[in-house]
Amino acid sequence: MSHDAPQQPRRSQQRPSPPRRRPAPQPKRGPSGPGRMAPGRRTTLMVVVDREEPEHALRESMEWVQAFERDCGLVLDTDATELYGVALAADLKESLQPPRDGSVAEYLDFICVDGRWWEPGDCPAAPPDSNGAPAWAWAYYESVMGTPDHAYCTIWDLMPLPVAA
Repeated sequence: MSHDAPQQPRRSQQRPSPPRRRPAPQPKRGPSGPGRMAPGRRTTLMVVVDREEPEHALRESMEWVQAFERDCGLVLDTDATELYGVALAADLKESLQPPRDGSVAEYLDFICVDGRWWEPGDCPAAPPDSNGAPAWAWAYYESVMGTPDHAYCTIWDLMPLPVAA
């Protein structure tokens, strides 16, 4: 009587092992860096959301702000994050003229439109007939004018925490 070791089933006879579940990577939706943000100095961002329902627009805008807080590269005081203003794009378009100076854009540190973050040092170039206005003013103008009238523009204030001594 022989005592043969039990044979392993052939590879073709083995049941395939279930694929390992990997957590889905969280899409990076915030900016790639802090831009001109500075610890202890308020940061203002505009989020443009193409939603017709105000509740959905505000919810999506808050998701963009949370992504900003997660990905900006600085530690933020999330308790100090405040919604500063909300407007329909149509209402902003009524009085918006092609920029001749820095105008409203001077008060913004970031703009998020269609999932793309812009900042003063990283935005589309001003058009050749720019009226002498900086590219950042044109980025703001195009962000508002290029969005559907029913879209919402939200302005948020955030506060980077001071650097520890």
